[in-house]
Amino acid sequence: MPYYLRCGVALVLFLFTCGSLPAADDLEKQLLKQGPLIMEQLKLRGYKNVGVLKFRVKKGNEDSSDAVGTLNLRLTKKLELALVVANDARNPMGLVGDASKVAAQIPGASHLSTEGRKKLFSREYPLAWGEEEVVPDAFLTGVALISSDLRTITVGILGFDQTSDSLFPVAKFQATPDLEDLLDSGESFTVRGVFDDGSLAMTQEERKDKATEEALTTSLTVKQETEDKSEPFESKVHPLNSSDAPVELEIRYDNQVQDIEFRDGAAFVAEPQEGQTVMLVIRRKSNNNRLGLVLKVNGENTLGRETVADAQAKTWVLEPDRKEWGFQGYYDSANNTMERFKVLSQAESKAKEIDYGEFVGSISVSIFPEQKVKPKVSTELLTDEGEDFQILTQGDFPSEKPSNLGALKQQLAQNVTRGLISNGETEGQTLGTTKFVKDSIPIMTATVKYYSPQDLPE
Repeated sequence: MPYYLRCGVALVLFLFTCGSLPAADDLEKQLLKQGPLIMEQLKLRGYKNVGVLKFRVKKGNEDSSDAVGTLNLRLTKKLELALVVANDARNPMGLVGDASKVAAQIPGASHLSTEGRKKLFSREYPLAWGEEEVVPDAFLTGVALISSDLRTITVGILGFDQTSDSLFPVAKFQATPDLEDLLDSGESFTVRGVFDDGSLAMTQEERKDKATEEALTTSLTVKQETEDKSEPFESKVHPLNSSDAPVELEIRYDNQVQDIEFRDGAAFVAEPQEGQTVMLVIRRKSNNNRLGLVLKVNGENTLGRETVADAQAKTWVLEPDRKEWGFQGYYDSANNTMERFKVLSQAESKAKEIDYGEFVGSISVSIFPEQKVKPKVSTELLTDEGEDFQILTQGDFPSEKPSNLGALKQQLAQNVTRGLISNGETEGQTLGTTKFVKDSIPIMTATVKYYSPQDLPE
């Protein structure tokens, strides 16, 4: 249980040289459009088995990175799901399940160099269904460029096989980022204007569009406040330092409170040293309403270590009669166990051309209000195309692999009900459950990035 605290660079060039792009649209809808076209290209090249590798992401004028946030791997998974939807169950192309997980274990593997690409074909990879393992005929990967104003994400999908001298273009498109895209790219924002009675009468999609616009505005305000300041600055608008934020985050190493620095357009905290005990403290600012908390470390939910979008994630319930909660690790509600945080430095990853692992280098907090009314569902979601869209927005590969592609598609189409968990008071006590239906839109999302002292300017 949470301890209860008593109150007291070539890839980027491709994006700019590929000519006219399709009109901007939602990321998942664009991937659904591109899925069949990508499958057709792969078949024309004679490929039988294909894997998808981790994306790189570039934000504005920043360098492209394999650890911008959870967006790197979320884009990878979305492309995998789009290929599953487009795959013909009667004559399926083999799709590797989570190729990046295998690639992360291959020394020197990298799609950014000729030698690194050769090493990616040196191992067998498990397919997303059945028991077969294969050496893929080709891999797909990509790069996403988020514009400086956060209003456009340009995605380039590339491929290579064992005979490729370089990566070849497969698809390109633009999309309009939504709440999840902003959150997963490490932005911090607040949303207040979609919880009034008038907004609650909108469809779920209309509310999300309105919330996204507000999130864009507040994200830019947060970023612009400190983006030209390399020294720590007393932020007034970052959700972690704002007077109207619903909660506070306190980070402790060996029970010593760490300074959260606001600079360079984001929030930072020093990395813990090896062997230090880490505790994250969430403190309520008011006792008016029940709140839902999704707390992630390195992109993994502290409840169940899941990596799904925050809106679909299992949620800690912050009851109004408590003020502070402490989290010391990842909690497994099924087995009533806790694995203490082991927050690793990215020093070793920096020596690699690309890190295919799940390292994100951040702590993120999302706060959700309790749902007041069940949102209206757009009639578009009731069609077959709408079902495919929901697979990309809410779907996740099952923990137990199905026997074939048809069974996988069926499982993805099923609605999954996730239990929501409340806090207990002492470590080792059985996790309690309570009824809490969270709104699909957070009122606050904040991200803190790790930094190493050697990374600071002299």
